[in-house]
Amino acid sequence: MAEQSLAAKQALPKLSSLDDRLRQQSQVIAQMVPLEQWREIVAPLDSAWWWQLEKVHPWAKLDWLWKLLTVPILTLNFALVVAISSRFLAGGPDAIGAFAVLGQSLVAMFAAGAPLTKSGQQIIERSLKALRLPKYLWYEAKLAIAVIIFLALLGFQSSLPTISASYVRRGTAAQSAQQTTSAAAQYQRAIKLNPNNMEAHFRLGTVYEDLLDIDQAREEYRIAMLGGCIEAYNNLARLYIVNDQDYVAARTLLRQGQSQLENRDSTEVTYCSQAAQDNLVALEYTFFTNLGWAHLRLDNLPDSESQLREAIKLNEEGAAPHCLLAQVLERQEEKDLRAAIPEWNKCFEYARTLNPDEEQWLDMAQQRLSQWESD
Repeated sequence: MAEQSLAAKQALPKLSSLDDRLRQQSQVIAQMVPLEQWREIVAPLDSAWWWQLEKVHPWAKLDWLWKLLTVPILTLNFALVVAISSRFLAGGPDAIGAFAVLGQSLVAMFAAGAPLTKSGQQIIERSLKALRLPKYLWYEAKLAIAVIIFLALLGFQSSLPTISASYVRRGTAAQSAQQTTSAAAQYQRAIKLNPNNMEAHFRLGTVYEDLLDIDQAREEYRIAMLGGCIEAYNNLARLYIVNDQDYVAARTLLRQGQSQLENRDSTEVTYCSQAAQDNLVALEYTFFTNLGWAHLRLDNLPDSESQLREAIKLNEEGAAPHCLLAQVLERQEEKDLRAAIPEWNKCFEYARTLNPDEEQWLDMAQQRLSQWESD
């Protein structure tokens, strides 16, 4: 027994040397001997490595390069999945967000996790075998899969503005149905998906204004305005008039916005919504009205009257310019006091109590008309 053990120890170096020689000649053997056919006949054990000698295909010599290129692309894929998913998860996913996150999670597991784990590699290799793809093309195939997924993720990321716009449409519908909380959530999600969606910022500002969260409304209007949204000039200026009593700032903003509208044939104008672009008369009307309002508060009565009369030309049935013009005429010289009554009549006729500004002016109109009748 001891002699056999000693003989085995003495034979090990020689066996190791012979193994090395066999490995060195593996390519010659693989080229000269039909090992694949013999393996089918003999069915050797997996541990009998000498039966597994294969001829190295010329393309396989670059496997190291394909493997080297695959790793950074897989890393980029994983980073893209995380970046996109985080936008959908912000504020809690809805049905669309949950579907997108689930799909990207599966992509992440396949594209990034599987190639980097032994079990994942085995799954991929079995799939490639099932497709009967030659083994010398496996690394090229893995690289191609990684690149395809990378391009798909880039395409999905580029579609985020379109998805963001769909959330804005849902928010607009909710806002029209007086579902303010739902509308705010839709606009916020739209902004998460595309921070440059100025319409979402603008409409979220209107929701905050409805909720009397003036600071947040002002911030959203300011973002939209800096993004070039012309309607935001109007809404932000109105907040300066009503809440901040900063009439100079309001006048400045309104003049800037009005100047853009007047020069729209020679200068590109950015609109928050298609509705504003389709109804420029209404947009001009609000600019004239608010600018006349700012001039009134600054005691620039002639300028105020001029702006308000321009607004009335655009919309005879608009209550605001009539109510404001009546105040302008009251504050002018005594001979114009009588001229204020027709404007108060129109203010009383067109004003609506659902509008907080018009509700206040409606009360003023009732008082003035009652006073006039009593006199």
